[in-house]
Amino acid sequence: MTKVWHNGSLQPGDASPGFFPVGAAFFETMALRQGRIDCLDDHLARVCLGLTHLNLPAGPLASGNRQAWADALGALGATEGILRLVVGPGFEEMGVRPILPSPAIFHLQNLTTVRDEPEWLPRPKSAPWANSLAATLELRALGAGPGVEGVQLDARGHVSEATRSSLAWLSEGELLIPSPTTGCIPGTAQAQLVACCGLGVRLVATPPPTRADAVFLLRSTLPGGGVPVDRWTDQAGTILWSAHDLAPARQLLSRLADWRAQRSVSLA
Repeated sequence: MTKVWHNGSLQPGDASPGFFPVGAAFFETMALRQGRIDCLDDHLARVCLGLTHLNLPAGPLASGNRQAWADALGALGATEGILRLVVGPGFEEMGVRPILPSPAIFHLQNLTTVRDEPEWLPRPKSAPWANSLAATLELRALGAGPGVEGVQLDARGHVSEATRSSLAWLSEGELLIPSPTTGCIPGTAQAQLVACCGLGVRLVATPPPTRADAVFLLRSTLPGGGVPVDRWTDQAGTILWSAHDLAPARQLLSRLADWRAQRSVSLA
C-alpha cells in the first residue's frame, strides 16, 4: 500500500480517487509541478469555509503553515503530482498520485444524472461527491474518451457543472457562469477566470447555450487551469453548440494561465 502524510507522520494509505479515510469531511485536489502549486491559498480558503461551517478546527496544512507543507511533501518525496488534502474531525491527511496527460480540447456531453440540491451555500467541494461519482459512472458507461466531460443539469434543466470541472462561457462580451443555486461548487479556477478576465460577469441559471462565442472547461489541476471546448451535445449526441473559432477561448485562457502563474507558491 502507498503512504500518506497523516497528522504529521507517514502512514499506510491511498490517495486514489474514491478512497477516503474514515471520517473524511472535506477534500481539495491541487497540481504540484516542479515543487509549485498555483493559487494554493484559494484551495485552502475553500476547505476552511467548509470547516468553519461545521465548527471544525483547521490543522496546520489546512491553515497554510508552510513548514507543515514542506514537511509533508518532503516525507512523501513529492515535487510533481496531484496532491489531495483530506480533512475531518481531528485529522488531516495528504497523499499524492501521478499527473496524467490532459487533452488540449474538450467535448461536453449532457448527462441524465440530475445535479442534487446544495446542502448550503456556498456549497462545499466534498458534498456532491457521490452525485458526481454517479455522473462519472454514467459517462464511462457511454464509452466516452479522455477528452469528453459529462455535464450535469439541475432538476430545472439548468447547467450546473461538469463531472470534474467547472464551466463558463463567453457571450456578447460577458462571461457567464452557472449560479450557485444550480448545485455547483465554487470552482477555484472558475473564480480565478472571473478575477482576471476583465469582462462583465453574470451568474445564470439557464439550459446549455446554443449561442456562445467560447466555452471553457475549468479545473485547477489542468495546465493553466482550463481548456477550450469545441462542442457541446445533448444526451443523445445531438450538437447543441460548436465552436467556430477557438481563438477567443485560447486568448482568455492564456490570461488565466499567466494570472495563476503569478500566484504560484514554491513548496520545494
